[in-house]
Amino acid sequence: MIINKEEVIIKTQCRICNTSEFDKILKLRDTPLEDQYLKTNIEQKTYPLTLLKCQNCEYIFLKEVVSPQISYSEYLYESKVTNGLDIHYDQYISNIIKKYKIPKKSLAVDLGSNDGLMLSLFKKNKLIPLGVEPAKEIASRANSIGLTTINSFFGNATSNFIIKNYSRSMLITANYMFANIDNLDEFLHNVVKILHKKGVFIIQTGYHPDQFKKNMFDYIYHEHFSYFCLNTLDKILKKYDLKVVDAERISPKGGSLRVVCVHKHNSKRISNSYFNLLEYEKKGNFNAKSYFEKLRDNIDKEKLALTKILSLAKKQEKTIVGFGASHSTTTLMYEFELHKFIDYVVDDNESKQNTFTPGINIPVFNTKKIHKEKPDLVIILAWQHRSVILDKHKNYLDKGGVFLLPLPSLKVKKT
Repeated sequence: MIINKEEVIIKTQCRICNTSEFDKILKLRDTPLEDQYLKTNIEQKTYPLTLLKCQNCEYIFLKEVVSPQISYSEYLYESKVTNGLDIHYDQYISNIIKKYKIPKKSLAVDLGSNDGLMLSLFKKNKLIPLGVEPAKEIASRANSIGLTTINSFFGNATSNFIIKNYSRSMLITANYMFANIDNLDEFLHNVVKILHKKGVFIIQTGYHPDQFKKNMFDYIYHEHFSYFCLNTLDKILKKYDLKVVDAERISPKGGSLRVVCVHKHNSKRISNSYFNLLEYEKKGNFNAKSYFEKLRDNIDKEKLALTKILSLAKKQEKTIVGFGASHSTTTLMYEFELHKFIDYVVDDNESKQNTFTPGINIPVFNTKKIHKEKPDLVIILAWQHRSVILDKHKNYLDKGGVFLLPLPSLKVKKT
């Protein structure tokens, strides 16, 4: 299928330092939009997945940017389906409110608020919750349960609306969406505009040094334009007179980074963890070309190990099933060419059931199907959640089933 110019923008300037000299550090197979699990079996366009590194500031990003209007038109992901995220957010926001003394009844804005999970926790902690969410259906569901959500991208019009109709915000959160922003300059300009002079702005995003260390290349997909270290994130925040006062590595999503910012002239002291993390990154050299060459070698090695087992199983006419239907599983299935082997996919998320996987159109069913039909092999595509999946579906193993864990390195689980 032909890709129109309006659908994909080729990045020719660094979002952080505006230079135009880049190194290509990783190329994955082209994929369709990774979360477009549709009810009908139709052909879908595929788009390139190429990682570049800025030669000047070492910022890592996707070369090809698919228009957000296309990405979010059929958006299905909801925060509530990610195992343990509700507990993590609850602890996270309680600690932030206490540590930074966020007053009760002050405005708290969650950017990219999705189904309102974070908004519900703002409400629980006696703050005034306000969400901004571009996906129409998800925003509508949040509003229907009393979690006020503006259905829009966060731009000038939205920030002006917030200031006019509410106030400046004492707390702004951007959870797992900062990497999804193309125009970081416009976004941060508007964050600064609505942030109270004593307020805090918190970014929580995937941390590629921890993710790629465990071969988590499937976190690379079209919604993730940026792949941040603290070093590169710090540079763009300073452009907008935002001071990072705390930074830490945390466990969700296979490895994440949480950064707390305030206005430049805020008197809050910078934590030791900020300096320690910058030193950790300097020693690790996580943006080096050699680091990504090693990742490429690891990807190829794990693909070969898995496909050897699957090829033999196919020759023996065994049934092979994939477990997990998400953004990352699309990247994994395309890069490992698993469509050659998988008969169907199962998932616990009702919104993914009775759909087809993006592009390769493998049917997705309820997880009950593997207990009823007892397939010979089940590949845990959602391998980051392997512990929960193995515990929940132990009955399949007990009856002679076999689980394959493709990453971080191939493992076979039997009874």
